[in-house]
Amino acid sequence: MLSARLLILFLCGMIMSSRAQEKFLIKNNRKSDKIKFEMVNNLMIVPVELNGTQLSFLVDTGVKTSVLLTLNKEDTLLLKNAEKIFLKGIGGEELIEAYRSVDNKFTLGKTTHPGLSLYVIFDENINFSPRLGVPVHGIIGYDLFKDFIVEINYSRNFFRLHDPDRFKKRLRGYSRLPLQFHQEKPYVEVDVEIDGMEARANLLLDNGLSDALWLFPDDDKIHVPEKTYTDFLGMGLLGDVIGERGLVGSIKIGEEVLENIPASFPDSLSVQDLKTYRARNGSIGAETLRRFHLIFDYKNQSLYLRGNKDRQQAFSFDMSGIILEHSGFKVIESYEEVVSSILSKSENQNEIIMEPSFFKKFELKPAFKIARLRENAPAMSAGLKVGDEVLKINRRNAWKMELDDFTKIFSSGAGETITMEVLRKGRRFNYQFRLENPFQ
Repeated sequence: MLSARLLILFLCGMIMSSRAQEKFLIKNNRKSDKIKFEMVNNLMIVPVELNGTQLSFLVDTGVKTSVLLTLNKEDTLLLKNAEKIFLKGIGGEELIEAYRSVDNKFTLGKTTHPGLSLYVIFDENINFSPRLGVPVHGIIGYDLFKDFIVEINYSRNFFRLHDPDRFKKRLRGYSRLPLQFHQEKPYVEVDVEIDGMEARANLLLDNGLSDALWLFPDDDKIHVPEKTYTDFLGMGLLGDVIGERGLVGSIKIGEEVLENIPASFPDSLSVQDLKTYRARNGSIGAETLRRFHLIFDYKNQSLYLRGNKDRQQAFSFDMSGIILEHSGFKVIESYEEVVSSILSKSENQNEIIMEPSFFKKFELKPAFKIARLRENAPAMSAGLKVGDEVLKINRRNAWKMELDDFTKIFSSGAGETITMEVLRKGRRFNYQFRLENPFQ
């Protein structure tokens, strides 16, 4: 699980609105622009161009300001009119060095902003890439959504930017939800049922949160379910966010009702700086939103949604207790067969003989290591350790897999047997364990 939200939410809440008045425009005055995205751990990753440099950004409804991440200080040459600033981290007095930059040319598909303002933080802890397995250089949200009607098709991995003045899509079959905005972030009211008790909750629509649901416990509305377990929920600027995970009986979003939803309940210390909006009770994340075809209309404060092919899919959750991350690349040695011909002469005729030959091939392939283990979970009980490099899982080479493949295996069902071969301090070890439902 990756909570993109925790890494930059507090920062974005501090930043003042940019002075630039320009907006995004679609090339050649087209009515819309279709943009493909790569969905990794439920998150939307898109290729962009910033001042002529190719990068990858996360598209995120939960941020109000565009942010550039994981640059080296030498890379400030990418930025236009960069001004050094200092910001406070979550819950502390320590100052974080950052840059505020204006008048940057930003291109996404056939859509361009001539003078985008963004913020850059230089902090090695703010790096999504290892947990996602793909490079992520930045985040864009409100700056994009405010200028268009944004249609997200999770089933086919694309979204479309519509000129709001020429949008004519028929909305039959869609449910409309009114949006409320606080600091340029969209909120909806939903009904939540926990252990038979119902409550009305005001939740941030946050497709930059890979989880299904986050709820902030309080004395009046939201309480933690009886059956929970303590877990790592995400990374904050000044440390880890810990909390409880439990099952919510149902949530009702407009006319849509979803049941048995895994929800995270961060401890009060972790969220005290996240609740900049007092009426906020949590967030609806991408594990929930990806089950719908979505149309965001910020101008008219509306969200339209319609169930897609994953609407009836049961929610899944980790049953291993393992969090993996991409740990660089390793050299894989293999052999490739090449058939060569040899001309031989005999008394009567020339004869061509085909003989196979082999040569070594070296390739760089991704490596994965265990970043975290949940206390008393099956993987830890089996003997696996943080830092172990995964070589094989269920007899399949790890370098042939992506992080999403591991996620599917670790949530495949209680009772499933998992075998893992790992490398630890130069030695190979084999382990076996069974997945367990942590809520039972």
